[in-house]
Amino acid sequence: MAMLEIRNVQKTFRTYAKPGFFHRPGARKVISELPVLRGVDLTVEKGDVVAILGPSGSGKTTLLRCLNFLETADAGQLVFDGESFDLAHASRADIARLRKKTAFVFQNYNLFRNKTALQNVTEGLIVARKMPKNEANAIGMKMLEKVGLADRADYYPRQLSGGEKQRISIARAMLKDAPIVILDEATASIDPENEHLIQEAISALTHGKTIITIAHRLATIENADQILVIDGGTVVQKGTHKELLAQRGTYQEFIKIREQAEGWRIQQ
Repeated sequence: MAMLEIRNVQKTFRTYAKPGFFHRPGARKVISELPVLRGVDLTVEKGDVVAILGPSGSGKTTLLRCLNFLETADAGQLVFDGESFDLAHASRADIARLRKKTAFVFQNYNLFRNKTALQNVTEGLIVARKMPKNEANAIGMKMLEKVGLADRADYYPRQLSGGEKQRISIARAMLKDAPIVILDEATASIDPENEHLIQEAISALTHGKTIITIAHRLATIENADQILVIDGGTVVQKGTHKELLAQRGTYQEFIKIREQAEGWRIQQ
């Protein structure tokens, strides 16, 4: 049995007219609609690395946000370890329970500007889990050591580089010790040197976990157990690197572009 199944996920963003003078309470007039996900399916085995790729605006980030209920899908089903959940009508209790099973790493850090690196890492332990501060700090320092930032424990976000802030956000997410890690282009805006450090941090902290990541770097894509190519809100290709490289389509074109951008070729 698969660890995670996603069935027929659909999402449309709607723009509503502003209420007018004669606006009837409860009525909302839709003035535009943008379908973003059009029935996406995905099956993930325990311990797999799943890479999601596609052009800008194809629905990649929206899919991940729907999986973690940061966006509410219009329709779709999520099956986790055999238990089924309605993505469009999940209860607050179910959402809280499912979120405990996932760690989400954003591409824009989402650090508290008025808290130090250590305080950012330990905030969830102290506030949500009610852990004593001394105990939380000890755990937080171990996580900072794992991402190579123990010497930045007392630094505020404004004193850190983009790569350092991303490693702190990774350390914070990994404290949940969730079985599924969701990475939303975690290295998209990072320079090559920091990207290498971030990839090392991710590898060290996610060993044995199931990973779903939006990928744009060739090394990540090549080594994925499964690649999902999304275009126009639908899955246009699915398979391993070797399988998709043998097919004409979006994946081949993407690889050519990335090879030109990164200046090297991957092995078939």
